[in-house]
Amino acid sequence: MKKIALIIQVVSIICLGTFTGAMIMLYTAILSFWKKAEPLDFLDWYVEYASGIMGATGPLVMSSLILPLVCFFLVIRIKQSRIYWAISFLLSVIIMAITLSYFVDVNTSFANQSIELNHVKETLDTWGANHLIRILLAFTSATFAGFGLVKYLSKN
Repeated sequence: MKKIALIIQVVSIICLGTFTGAMIMLYTAILSFWKKAEPLDFLDWYVEYASGIMGATGPLVMSSLILPLVCFFLVIRIKQSRIYWAISFLLSVIIMAITLSYFVDVNTSFANQSIELNHVKETLDTWGANHLIRILLAFTSATFAGFGLVKYLSKN
């Protein structure tokens, strides 16, 4: 059971790190491309390609939410480790809450092209600021997961 717990913790950290990296890529490469495009060109691009981004990041989002919780239960008897996994999971829940409360509606307005063209640039600025918060939370979640693994290893 200890080997399984170790493997799942490592996989969780890999997923959290990959998720963070994917969000950094969206922020640094994709968002800057979006902001340089004319509003209608951006919306047309979004309609064409956003489902690919969602399809690629969706599994990372779900694994970054589920795996820290699984790890918490795997190490529940190791007090020093479980607190870090609990924090990692809580941070992932906050990311999901931000996603559901802000990004779903905004992304839908892009996909449906229901946003007014004169609001696109401003909305992309807000989108970027909120996305940066998710990046920081994801990085912190991955860091706490790493601490959880270190504490687990020190007890086993």
